[in-house]
Amino acid sequence: MKKIIFFTAFLLSYTLFAQDTTTIIILHTNDMHAHIDNYAKLKHIKDSLSNIYNDVFLFSAGDIFTGNPKVDRYAPKGFPMIDLMNKVGYDVSELGNHAFDYGQNILKNRIEQAHFPFICSNIKMIDSPLSQPESQIIFHTKNNDTIAILGILQTGKNKLPDAYPPKLKGLQFINPFKILHQYHHDRPHANIHILLSHLGYKTDLKVAGKFSDFDIIIGGHSHTYLPHGIIKKKTLIVQAKSYVRYLGVLTIKMASHHIISMSDSLINLNKYNNIDSSLQNQINNYNVNPALDKVVTTLSKPIHSVDSLGIFITKAMRHSLHVDIALQNNGGIRIDSLPARITYNQLYQMMPFGNQLVVYHLTQRQLKKLIRYAYNLHFNNEISASGISFKLITNKKGKLTSIKLYDKAGNPLSKKIFSVSINDYMASAYQLSFLKKNAKPTGITDVDAVIDFITKLKKSD
Repeated sequence: MKKIIFFTAFLLSYTLFAQDTTTIIILHTNDMHAHIDNYAKLKHIKDSLSNIYNDVFLFSAGDIFTGNPKVDRYAPKGFPMIDLMNKVGYDVSELGNHAFDYGQNILKNRIEQAHFPFICSNIKMIDSPLSQPESQIIFHTKNNDTIAILGILQTGKNKLPDAYPPKLKGLQFINPFKILHQYHHDRPHANIHILLSHLGYKTDLKVAGKFSDFDIIIGGHSHTYLPHGIIKKKTLIVQAKSYVRYLGVLTIKMASHHIISMSDSLINLNKYNNIDSSLQNQINNYNVNPALDKVVTTLSKPIHSVDSLGIFITKAMRHSLHVDIALQNNGGIRIDSLPARITYNQLYQMMPFGNQLVVYHLTQRQLKKLIRYAYNLHFNNEISASGISFKLITNKKGKLTSIKLYDKAGNPLSKKIFSVSINDYMASAYQLSFLKKNAKPTGITDVDAVIDFITKLKKSD
């Protein structure tokens, strides 16, 4: 009996492989953050593959905008990014948490500009100029296979995406896992099921472990480098780092409308030499901006780490605003080094969000609560400081047990009340009651404070 079962299984397997197979190619990017320089290479790859295969798609897992001043400060904002994505031939994009950085009216214009849909299943438009996006989209291949794609967006401790909360007014965000539970019961019939996820790699792993609904998760948000993807249970999880430095190439083999194999690889676009020359000319035109390329100052040496950039930024904030202490969330620092010769473009890349600075008067206890809150967001230190230093004491499990505060001389703090500057993202997103009152707006952005500081340094040299 066992021999008969084995032979039947072998015969079925042989029959599937003996039949003509079809190949579906899904190219994918995530967390592009307005970086445009490699799009002529991406178009060359997509066009070349389309000459070989009948079914070639291109997906974005979100965070299209914010990070390149040539795009973010273009008039109209973000226009070059959508223009290039249209010309490359994107088929769909998930809404990332940074989709809302320009404001909802501008996002509405960019969505209307796009020749491809934006999807998201866990957002509701309550009082917004934005139209309600579709939760999912279904594509049909030349061989009549169907691909169902569900879009989903992360939410944080404050039940919002990692974005500036005032720009999310009129929008309601639903816990992603609530949506996924519902999808488990209402999943559409399709040959391939894909989650286009802006949840982050760790959450994607949890989704694959908890739900068996998706053949593939195309991820974003965490900027994770997965050179060949990861299999969790039966789900292939893929992600292509960030900034269009890599292009994900997902290859799906089908026979009799069933998946017989899946694989993913990344092309390093910085090392790819072929381009679409027409699109490259357009990119070159977008990159011309003499005002942004102007040199602000030249430092005595480059700055080589995010920690050093955080100290540099908070020192600038403290001196420009004449406060005792300045604090900066490291997640708001979007580059990891600065050359000695600094241009406006590099400063706006470093701090692309245009966050306004606010001033509070805080006690030592409140300072510790703020630092603790930031630590608990990602279970590591998320705060750079000037005017004080601090020591985080954790247990073996990484839980923060205590915080020691020191003055500039390294002595324990003795002063009771401090004037403290933070950016308005921290003031709005951190769920701390004392940040919801007595904030003094300065009307100065974080990058303005840095420009003011280094300009004064230049004049005093």
